[in-house]
Amino acid sequence: MTTKEIVVGIDSSPSGHAALEWAARQARLTDSPLRAIHVLDWPIGISATGGPIASEFVYVDNENLQSAERNEASELFRSIDPLPDWSIQFERGQSGHVLVRESQHADLLVVGTREHVGVERILVGSTSHYCLSHASCPIVAVPPPRRHRSADPH
Repeated sequence: MTTKEIVVGIDSSPSGHAALEWAARQARLTDSPLRAIHVLDWPIGISATGGPIASEFVYVDNENLQSAERNEASELFRSIDPLPDWSIQFERGQSGHVLVRESQHADLLVVGTREHVGVERILVGSTSHYCLSHASCPIVAVPPPRRHRSADPH
């Protein structure tokens, strides 16, 4: 049973913001309810160089981290001027698994794409690739705005 609902995965990345903006435009055009989902997939931490590392190697203040992530995601959601039948949902787990599960009755899943290379790709994986391979509804993968893309075309 589909609901005409659009589900969008959001995070604080440029592509997460772009995905939310695209999904909001599409929801307005199709008069569809929108459900934004922010997934906390910790215990992965961020190293001094910006790459992910397992939290057993770093101290992660989980309570403050969750609060900051929720506040940032809520602010991002408010920035699209949500309609009354739109919602934001917070989940924990692997982003791809959660988005596929939560979109199984939706008409559309929207995800952002990011460039993960080397160890980062092994640790984090590709949420968009997982969703494209496993979702039961159509998917739109939204790249980050051009100003945030890598300068190297290869």
